[in-house]
Amino acid sequence: MMDDMPNTAAKELSAVDLAYNGIIDLVLRRELRPGERTSVYLLVDRLQIGRTPVREAINRLQSEGFLSVAGRSGTVVNPIDQAQARQLFALRLTLESFAADYAVQNVTDADLQKLKRAVDKLGEAGSSADFVRANTEFHSSIVALAANPMLIRFYAQLQIQLHVVIYLAERGADPAAATARHQEHLDIFAALAKRDAEALKAALQRHIRTTERAVLGK
Repeated sequence: MMDDMPNTAAKELSAVDLAYNGIIDLVLRRELRPGERTSVYLLVDRLQIGRTPVREAINRLQSEGFLSVAGRSGTVVNPIDQAQARQLFALRLTLESFAADYAVQNVTDADLQKLKRAVDKLGEAGSSADFVRANTEFHSSIVALAANPMLIRFYAQLQIQLHVVIYLAERGADPAAATARHQEHLDIFAALAKRDAEALKAALQRHIRTTERAVLGK
């Protein structure tokens, strides 16, 4: 009986992760908008996942500031205003610039192959949701090279909120802007491949500032 417990826990953890990612995907697909009220029961029906993992996913997203309690049994996606969005971009710039110094020291040829595949996915993204996922993979992989668990955890929470801002902004879905961002990703990859910290930081900062202007305007 005891031997079954780790497998049961692993399955439950997987269900929570599925519910967590599913709720975020609902927002990214504009099926659940900031300010819109929902509940455990509605999310269970939409995600086809049990109440316990959905409830735990909601609690996790509330602790991360993504959701808020609304009434006795409801929850709502927190809206992000322009001032908050600019703060998120400023924090992103700081965290990615910090990670850059360590990334150039730690990156391996295998890491570069993985990042090249991520860049290719960005160029091939057929929808805004695909772009968001590929973009998350690319930037998170660079931050992960810093080998700093606390940084990685903070950055993951930041990415969730930032990508909701980017995806919900109509200007962020402009095909011409997406083409320009892809070139910026190629520049970031080239700087990392050369193990050039200053060039990497400059490319990251240029990309982040360009994205901020595209999404929020001047």
